[in-house]
Amino acid sequence: MQELQTRVVLWIARTINPQVYANRKFSINLEELRQLPKSTLGHEVARFLDQNGFNPINSGDWIQRTHDVWHVLTGLQPSKHDEFMLQAFTRAQVFRPSSTILVLVGLLTRQINFTNILKAYRSGKLVKHLVEWDIESEWQTPLAQVRQKLGIFPLGTSKE
Repeated sequence: MQELQTRVVLWIARTINPQVYANRKFSINLEELRQLPKSTLGHEVARFLDQNGFNPINSGDWIQRTHDVWHVLTGLQPSKHDEFMLQAFTRAQVFRPSSTILVLVGLLTRQINFTNILKAYRSGKLVKHLVEWDIESEWQTPLAQVRQKLGIFPLGTSKE
């Protein structure tokens, strides 16, 4: 059921969002990332995917394919509450109608409050523009160093 939900959300996002670097190469090689030293960006992305039973997203535009990396950067978990926060952060970074719609759904269904939406949105506005960031060149860099370079302070506040 979770996989079907993910596919539907990705399809809707591809349909209504302007595509951001749809043809830009980006791939996650889990085997290689698992071998990197602990606390590096790459190792933490692999750990996040493994811990949550996720496979790398290989379809959609650059924003969709890097979604789980953004989870790791922000410290947000794949809970409903944190997904709404990540959508607010994403909307602050790029024009994404689907992000706006999802944040409004979270607000209207009381799965997230306005304070947390505002916190995530402000954070997304203050950090460097992630769309221009070369993720793959940072796989071996410690996550804390990457966050500092990008101006990201972890938002992790999962309510689930």
